[in-house]
Amino acid sequence: MIPVALSTDIAPGDIAPMRLNGQELVLWRGPDGVVHGWEDRCPHRGVRLSLGFIRDGRLACAYHGWQFDGAGQCRAIPAHPALNPPSTIRTRSFKIVEQAGLVWFGDDAREARALLRPAEGEWHPVRSLAIRVPLQEMRTALAFGEEHWRVAGDRLLAMHGPDESVTMVHLAVRDPGSRLAAYYWLQDLRDTVEETRC
Repeated sequence: MIPVALSTDIAPGDIAPMRLNGQELVLWRGPDGVVHGWEDRCPHRGVRLSLGFIRDGRLACAYHGWQFDGAGQCRAIPAHPALNPPSTIRTRSFKIVEQAGLVWFGDDAREARALLRPAEGEWHPVRSLAIRVPLQEMRTALAFGEEHWRVAGDRLLAMHGPDESVTMVHLAVRDPGSRLAAYYWLQDLRDTVEETRC
């Protein structure tokens, strides 16, 4: 599982573009509170779905208004209101797990929940920061090995690489009273790592 955002950054009705290993993705939260993660491309004309809007609990493309349900299946084509769209018209969707105050991308949600057991309990999102260092260098600097996250005391530090030169670092804490101190710690980490690289 790869952490890609703070849960609090995606409110009901929000649509957020993001990148993971150079791939354009979109996260959106429906009115039911569930977060969905897809390739950021409408299967009709290739327009970014992150430019769209939520209508009737579905993500609608800004170009022709095609509406996709939470599973990525096209459910409505405004130019042909009587048409029941075929099942072949769908977005490429990914498994999403929300845990520890973060949104995680993966292939198998059940396996993911087992993998994330050390992060169980209540966590309070602090901040996500872009650090101008490749993901592998960040892992080395923090002695992460090949992992994308780690619990250290009352802090959960997680990261993903939007592209080859930047690492997004996400931070959550168990004690909400420690958010401000954790926020400054993360800023200091960014400054230190970036300065060391220069």
